[in-house]
Amino acid sequence: MSAPEQLESALRGPGFRQKAITWIAALSLPVIALGNFSEAVMIVEGSVNRVVSTFTNIPEYEDLSYLRSGISPDYAREIFGSSQVNRDLGDGLIAEYYFDTKYILTLLIRSGEVNAFTVISLQDGFAPQVFDDLGGPLGEFTFGDLKGMPGDFVIDWTKNSALYLEIVNLGGGSLNQSAYAGWVNYGVGLDTTGLSNLYKSVLTDEETETARSNVRETLAPNLYGWGRLNLSEIRKSILGPTDLAHYLSAYR
Repeated sequence: MSAPEQLESALRGPGFRQKAITWIAALSLPVIALGNFSEAVMIVEGSVNRVVSTFTNIPEYEDLSYLRSGISPDYAREIFGSSQVNRDLGDGLIAEYYFDTKYILTLLIRSGEVNAFTVISLQDGFAPQVFDDLGGPLGEFTFGDLKGMPGDFVIDWTKNSALYLEIVNLGGGSLNQSAYAGWVNYGVGLDTTGLSNLYKSVLTDEETETARSNVRETLAPNLYGWGRLNLSEIRKSILGPTDLAHYLSAYR
């Protein structure tokens, strides 16, 4: 077991968490003395999560594990708080963006429920388990490693922006919804092998199977998601680098 894995294992254990709770609870005694017990409990829980998050990704992984297509926006907000940015994508579809130092979460909402979500990893080592046993830790497998047949894809390649996004058919586990895997150039991982060739093939209406296969065998996703939306709607929700930089400077 590597040193980071040993550290995460130690912090995941009950001993460290109990010590953190005891220490922070002691600091919260003045609040309890004033009769604000429920507020003190919230302080303890929030502080413990912040301490653990400094050394591991455990709280973030746990939060993201509650995401499902079909949940209510209010349920998601109880976990992630209020979104920093909302965008109207047309046709009744709203994108809500949550900017964390480790990831970007996008909720796509229509008719009062979350129709889809995507998560982009922004930090080396932030690798939530995705697609259950058919995938793995995000960023630690290539598109070609996914145990499912690749479906439709979209690609964008400009001077400042690069994106590859595909639907992955994962069989019975993805009934009534699609699994999304993607790579964006501001997420973690900078390998763009083959993307320009694939983009040229699409632009010139040439055969894309060979170029896409090369991309899928070498490129590791830094985006994942689930939902009931098509790729064009998912593509609309993904911020470009310029818009992202503007929002991050305003809301972080």
